[in-house]
Amino acid sequence: MLYKFSIIPKYLFTIFLSIGFHQCFSQKYDAELINRQTIIEASDGKLVETNFFEIQINNRSGDKYTEISIPFNKLNKVSDIDASISDNYGIEVKKLKKSDIIVKSENSAISFFDDNYVKEFTLRNNTYPYTLKYSYRVEASQFIFIAGWSPVIDTDIPTRESTLNLSVPSGYQINYNCNLVDQPKIDSIPGVTYYSWHASYKNPLKPETYSPALKQFLPSVVIVPKHFTSELIDGSTESWEAYGNWNQLLMNGLDDLPLAEKNKIHALTDSIKDEKEKIRMLFHYLQDATRYILVSIKTSGHKPYPASYVAENKYGDCKALANYFKSCLSKINIKAYYTTINADDVIDPIIKSFPSPQFNHAILFIPLKQDTLWVDCTSNLAFGYLGTFTQNRLALVMDFNSSSLIKTPALSFEELLESRNIKVKLNINKTIQADFMNTYHGDKYELFSYVLTELSESERAQYIRKKIAETGLQMDSYSIVAPERDKPEINLKYTASSDQLLKEYGDESLLQIIPLDFKFLEEPKKRKLPVQVNYPVYLIDTIEYAIPDYYRINSVPKNATINSKYGEYQVDFMVKDQSVSAIKKVKINSGSYPLVEYQNFYNFILSMDESENSFYISLTNK
Repeated sequence: MLYKFSIIPKYLFTIFLSIGFHQCFSQKYDAELINRQTIIEASDGKLVETNFFEIQINNRSGDKYTEISIPFNKLNKVSDIDASISDNYGIEVKKLKKSDIIVKSENSAISFFDDNYVKEFTLRNNTYPYTLKYSYRVEASQFIFIAGWSPVIDTDIPTRESTLNLSVPSGYQINYNCNLVDQPKIDSIPGVTYYSWHASYKNPLKPETYSPALKQFLPSVVIVPKHFTSELIDGSTESWEAYGNWNQLLMNGLDDLPLAEKNKIHALTDSIKDEKEKIRMLFHYLQDATRYILVSIKTSGHKPYPASYVAENKYGDCKALANYFKSCLSKINIKAYYTTINADDVIDPIIKSFPSPQFNHAILFIPLKQDTLWVDCTSNLAFGYLGTFTQNRLALVMDFNSSSLIKTPALSFEELLESRNIKVKLNINKTIQADFMNTYHGDKYELFSYVLTELSESERAQYIRKKIAETGLQMDSYSIVAPERDKPEINLKYTASSDQLLKEYGDESLLQIIPLDFKFLEEPKKRKLPVQVNYPVYLIDTIEYAIPDYYRINSVPKNATINSKYGEYQVDFMVKDQSVSAIKKVKINSGSYPLVEYQNFYNFILSMDESENSFYISLTNK
């Protein structure tokens, strides 16, 4: 039974009557969320959510917060959209019309995702400050997620007041997790239990260099039903095993493949004896024959499209491609496990004590006798390569009655090495020319593989000239060397010149050693967040300077070594005839460090940076 709003306590209705003046609030922000109220009714058969927002827009830059987009699909119906604008005196000056609401498909060009839509509108004023109030209702008949709620709509702006109210039938069981929000106030009347959470966000945070996922520092409440029915299948969040069983039941019958596809799989693999090589062959086929369409698990449901759909249409999201490849492997008797994971550059910890849909991506776990493979079926990168966005984090590996959280392998220093081999010549006009051969692994391998395959020539040139900006150098020409298919590295060759690195001081000339650039770090007194290095950093520079015969080499810098719990740094200089070589090695360890350690971490990075910018070769004319 769904309980009507008529039995909800009167205090819930006051949210729709809050018309007031907000001049007292500071206008140092572009906008402020004055009030956010969410009312949710959950029962075994239906979920009804009503949202109300009141946003004060303080200047033209804040107008972006009046561009409202509300997602919906066949399982989540949106209705009762209402919005208005009030001026600085609380007088309503504009009202949303039905004709102002635009309905769009999230991926209108792809029929595969035509059931995912958004309702959009923009309502703004020309005089500041003004207030946008809007509300809408979402109704779902099937759900495994009651709320993923936060008072924060944007980390750049504050929230003055926010409330989440949930009503459920008596005896209806839920699990919830509160982050930086007090435990709920719980009330009841015959037949109904009420939960209420209150939160604000008055000191906006910004991401910082090497900081953890920002959401860990934001107030939030996540609620799931302890027992649920979705896609006509009963499920539970009482344990990861139970939740995994529901996912497995959801995938029953989705491994169907057309006869032609089965024949193709056997034709590709029957002559291969080694299991890993069979998987490699099919992975290449997957890469060549299908394409990935980005759709979030959180907005498109948990049930993949059948393997036959991907075989026939040659595209799919992560769920569909993982299910398809798992089905292909099963036809040659190789067991693969459907696995969900949080894919992001920044590792966002899973709450192990809170079984629930905490993941945004699907991959495969394939244990072999001599090896274990983790395969991202959306990847165009080397076979067996697990990217920086999925390494070293918990993933839910699913199997009937034994689903569990397993950590993916962490990338090693060698798998993340960035090396530069640089040959430098001094010209008679006091300029220098440098020829670079850069070899990238890890995140730069991923980045430049994308740049090579997905950007146009003009976009590629613009991106590389902007991103590869060596200190004091101007790039002249470049080329990306396409990687070998299953070798997780890529090479970038380019030439650069400069009239800034050689300086004359009377009879002496100082030639600066091309420095490594380190990420900008906030000063300790300004830092607000702890440090999280998600994967190691490993840099090697080998630089050779050919010094013209008309110069005498007076001196070269002294060798330098810095050792710390955070990493190590070593530079060695060598002189041979008219050649000076520098070999530089930097390692920054992965790890998490509390804010009280930030000064030490900062000092380590700063000492390397200062060292890099102090190296000069002293020359005089012969």
